[in-house]
Amino acid sequence: MSGTPAEKSPLARLVLFMVCLSIAGSLVAGVHWFAIDLPAQQARALHPPGNGNTELFAACNICMQNCEFDSDRYGCEMTCKLLACGSPDP
Repeated sequence: MSGTPAEKSPLARLVLFMVCLSIAGSLVAGVHWFAIDLPAQQARALHPPGNGNTELFAACNICMQNCEFDSDRYGCEMTCKLLACGSPDP
């Protein structure tokens, strides 16, 4: 037998190529996250979310408290949920 190195099979070369491609993709994704996504997330963290409307919650709570003295309490609460609270199921 001669000492010539055996050539790798096409399947082994394909697997090696796919592993190298996945490593390169992970590196590109990490750089993208660090350079673009992380600063955008930090910029948004400085502002409160838009759904934190405390005036809406205060009006909803007042309306629901007033329903305690109404003769049709459940009808009153449904009206409050629809009009003051902003949804039928808060």
